[in-house]
Amino acid sequence: MGLRRLHTFDVEYASAFGILKALFALTRRKQKTEQPFPYVAQFACREGVWLAAAKALGTQRVMGVDTKDALESVTCLEPGEFNNIDLASVKVALPLKADLLICVEYTHLLNTERAKMMVEDMCSSSDKILFSAGIPYQVHNQDLNLRWPSYWAKQFYERGFLPDLKLREMIWSDPGIDPLFRQNCVLYTRAAKMPRKKPDFLKLDVVHPGIYEAMQAKQQALAMQLTRTTIRKLMNKKT
Repeated sequence: MGLRRLHTFDVEYASAFGILKALFALTRRKQKTEQPFPYVAQFACREGVWLAAAKALGTQRVMGVDTKDALESVTCLEPGEFNNIDLASVKVALPLKADLLICVEYTHLLNTERAKMMVEDMCSSSDKILFSAGIPYQVHNQDLNLRWPSYWAKQFYERGFLPDLKLREMIWSDPGIDPLFRQNCVLYTRAAKMPRKKPDFLKLDVVHPGIYEAMQAKQQALAMQLTRTTIRKLMNKKT
């Protein structure tokens, strides 16, 4: 992995492998096929960690799309498995539909209009999409396009896709997967027939307990630090 930090790679790879393993098993049972995803593509693939996990699970063909500027180190993809495209400004359409398309933790970096176009790009590139994006207050930079999952679910719904909550149920309690991915990852599938009544997508808007607990611990630590600082200042004033 070149200069990429091994610890960071391990966390993301373990998460990718755990999620894809569950997804492969889920789809294998539904489709009754040994290899449900022979061709997997990813938009905003960075070094290709998720695609490496897909190959480890038996996927024969992968394709990553990203700009080389996004790479922190050497990619783990072969030269023919990477397309250098600036997704922030260029509309993408795969010449051959992927059996599974992955796009994780990226669209919140785009402006609103380009993000909607990205959803269109994804929907035209595969009938199954593993998607995640940052929720409000996930990061300090609130200028980003941070949205709740229900927002993205509506975007996919308008293009004929429905969320499959079974995958989230399978990975929700898996300690080997980063809570951020357990919280944000949703599988969208092209519907053979759309429901008459629009689903209640607000049910998707949940925060994982692992993230909530970590945030509370951080706030408590900060509060204690501020309290100690205030006490020191008061003591200094008395002396």
